[in-house]
Amino acid sequence: MSHVVIAPDKFKGTLSAAQVAAHVAAGLDRACPGLSCVQVPVADGGDGTVEAAQAAGYRRVEVSVIGPVGEPVRAAFAIREGTAVIESAQASGLSRLPGGCLRR
Repeated sequence: MSHVVIAPDKFKGTLSAAQVAAHVAAGLDRACPGLSCVQVPVADGGDGTVEAAQAAGYRRVEVSVIGPVGEPVRAAFAIREGTAVIESAQASGLSRLPGGCLRR
């Protein structure tokens, strides 16, 4: 029996890594019924990292933090057994800046 590991990153702006993995697994199941697939959503440390950690069994924790312009913003991190996964873009990424970009 063949085994496939499906380990995608997100498709930014469209699907989370977990959604991509689920769609790929569904397509493989239609093409090759009975194929053993393991879904392992991944992230590169930027957007989607907390979601990928959640898919791996981490618990999401919402907190209030100070954003890049000094105002409070909501952000999340993931935690499991004393290990935390931080996605700094949630607190200080470009999307947190007025207009979504740096001013020059």
